[in-house]
Order: sequence, then C-alpha cells, then structure tokens
Amino acid sequence: MRLTESDYRDILARLAPKKPTPPPASESSLHNEIREYCRLRKWICLTGSMAHRTHRTVGEPDMAVLADNGVVLWIECKTAKGKLSPAQQAMKHWMETLGHTMHVIRSMDDFTSILRDWDLSRENDNP
Repeated sequence: MRLTESDYRDILARLAPKKPTPPPASESSLHNEIREYCRLRKWICLTGSMAHRTHRTVGEPDMAVLADNGVVLWIECKTAKGKLSPAQQAMKHWMETLGHTMHVIRSMDDFTSILRDWDLSRENDNP
C-alpha cells in the first residue's frame, strides 16, 4: 500500500509541534483573558483600570492573582515588544530581593506556563 502525497502531508501536520498562541493585540486584551481565566477558576484577580492613573505604588505590577493553596502571583502584562519602565524594573528587582517574583508575560501561554510551574494548571483542563 502506497502513501499518497496528501496522506503524507496530513501525517506531517499531525506530528508537527503545535504553534504557540500568538500574543494578543493589546495589553488590555491580555488583561481580559487573564481575568476571565481567574474568574472561571474562582481565583481573585486584583487589578486596576488601565484607563485611569491608579494613584498606587509607582512600578506596581498590573495584577495580583490569589490562586489556590495560598499562592499569590504578581503579573505584569506587556505587548510583544513592550518593555518595563525604569520604575517597573526597580520594583521587579526590589520584589526579588524580598523573595517575590514579578512575572512579565506577553501571552496566555506565558501565563499558563507560570501556572504549570506552580502546579496550578491541570493538563488538558480548560478553566
């Protein structure tokens, strides 16, 4: 039995590694995706409005996610080419000296990767 070229392409397509989810078009879109993910998991997502100055601590991450088992994730969302401001860089460094991590993420893949590191995400489990 011979394999047709079409069959061969189908097999290659099935075996090819999955492409990562492209980053959202905006930081706001990523915020919304994370908030929805947290809502479905019944986690608390503390965040402010992106449309207004928050009058909070300069350099503060965009979100604090209160997840299962007392885990708190500090999340800073950036676009594909976005960079941390000097104040955010300073805050990230200060947090690290205190034993905390500011996770800089650019996509939901980045976010779910962090969850896997904390064993908060179940394989093939949609929120």
